Amino acid sequence: MSKRAIISLNKVGSFYNFPNWRYQIYLNPSKAGLAACCKFPNSGDSSLRRYLQYRDVRETLEVNWSFPPRFQKTVDSLSLKNRQVFYKLFGKKLKAQNTKKLFCATFSKKHQIWGIDKINSLSDAFLRRLLHHVSNYIFDKYIQIAVGLKHSKEHEHIFRAIGYHIYAGLNDQEISKRFKLYRQQIEAIRLLFFDFTHSPQEPTARAAYFTQLVDNEIITDLDRRFYKLIAELGEIGLKAHSNYHSLTPEEKVIVEDYLGNTMLDNVLSLNFAVTDMKDALNFNSVINNLASFYIKKEEVNYYRAKVRNLDASTQRISSEHNAELLNIDPEDEEALKLIGKLALQENSLPTYPAITELK
Repeated sequence: MSKRAIISLNKVGSFYNFPNWRYQIYLNPSKAGLAACCKFPNSGDSSLRRYLQYRDVRETLEVNWSFPPRFQKTVDSLSLKNRQVFYKLFGKKLKAQNTKKLFCATFSKKHQIWGIDKINSLSDAFLRRLLHHVSNYIFDKYIQIAVGLKHSKEHEHIFRAIGYHIYAGLNDQEISKRFKLYRQQIEAIRLLFFDFTHSPQEPTARAAYFTQLVDNEIITDLDRRFYKLIAELGEIGLKAHSNYHSLTPEEKVIVEDYLGNTMLDNVLSLNFAVTDMKDALNFNSVINNLASFYIKKEEVNYYRAKVRNLDASTQRISSEHNAELLNIDPEDEEALKLIGKLALQENSLPTYPAITELK
């Protein structure tokens, strides 16, 4: 028995850099050079019946129902009244039999479907799971939920937020806890739609990468802004956008510095928008404001350094004081406690005699 050849996927290139490359291969096998893995089955083949029996993926599959030509010719020969009676009786008959009104002349229209033997030859394990599922060969409930969540208008923002957390580097277990889902569901969503394993990390290439995703309508322009925020701040960017007050003091400093630096990004954008003298004058005023901003920024850094030095000095004095207390005699320690107690004691206000009481 000959050994089946393994079809290895070259995951290098712009197509495979897309986060939903596995789903795109399913929709368009020729993009990945896998057109040979599909076939055109003959009418009545078991693979075709299995494929059309139940469609659980969100692709457009339209099959026009019709009677066989000879039967349709007989129906057309009826009068309008008799034809209406026929369709009424026909509908009742289908309802009683729990049968769908579907007649598919597969001998006149070919349907290209994936070959199971070719699917088993693919090297990517999760791509095999996906193609087995969409071919109605092996049902996968996690892929079913992932695809359903992708196309659900009721869960649109949740689905996109899951993608943000995946790009921020959180593991499947942590994301599943936050969104109250199973870990396998998050894994299916990540491998189908948010696989950023091969995405570029260099800032210029990353900006072009997400712009390309927007142009291909894989993500929206709002998504691009979130991914830019995550690339520069990580999970802190997501936390700051949802609830700024939940950040720690150190995280707030990071966000404040980032917001200050975004002013320079806006100035660079304005530089490309200068087209006349009015724009140039406005740009010069923005440059002056930018200089004032950097002066204020240095002042803030100076005062932060002073606060840190003051805290360090206070901590050092407190530590030295505690060390001195550890080395005193028991009698001196009791005396210090007594002095502290008397110092904290609330004394009544002194009274003085009035002038008339003086002799």
